[in-house]
Amino acid sequence: MTPEAIITHLKQLVETSKNGELGYTTAAEHVSNMQLQTIFREYAKQRARFIQQLQSEIARLGGTAEGSGSITAALHRSWIDVKSALSGGDGSAIVAACETGEAAAQATYEKVLDMALSGETRSLIEQQYRKVQEAHRYMLSLKETGLHAGSFPKSEVRG
Repeated sequence: MTPEAIITHLKQLVETSKNGELGYTTAAEHVSNMQLQTIFREYAKQRARFIQQLQSEIARLGGTAEGSGSITAALHRSWIDVKSALSGGDGSAIVAACETGEAAAQATYEKVLDMALSGETRSLIEQQYRKVQEAHRYMLSLKETGLHAGSFPKSEVRG
């Protein structure tokens, strides 16, 4: 795979991470539960770190990266806005929207990992992919059990 092709795929991941950062920031702004606000803010920070790491990798490969989020993400954030307005900041609806976003992010990472990548680039993407998987599982657990029981599983947001 050429460096240009790799850079194109890394830019897709920058966009995906920016979408996640903006989605989680929006979710934190609209949810009324303080614990969920904290969780969403931590995931937004994690995605900001992903963006920095990916942009550094793009630069290392000789490219430049800019990302403001995709139209799909803008629609996803709008959906969170509408859902939160209708639900009065109900955590269940917002968590469900975040889980949907994580499923989409996971699919994007899987698509890129199916490419012929190696070395530092593959290692970075695999590391971020594992964290996206963890976030997806966590959102699923919140959606399925945490909100109904009135308590939340401990978040393991890292890097």
